[in-house]
Amino acid sequence: MPQNEIIVSLVVLATAVILISFWRQILFILLFGVIVVFCFGLYNVAAAVQH
Repeated sequence: MPQNEIIVSLVVLATAVILISFWRQILFILLFGVIVVFCFGLYNVAAAVQH
């Protein structure tokens, strides 16, 4: 295997391990981000409607 393939494989493996280990935290962060974006969007729509 060339050097690049080994590095890519290690990165993929590390990413998979991190995802499996921290999927709850990642899910919570994603959910929080979606809620913040959604609220921000609603606020912008409400502000646009009022003006």
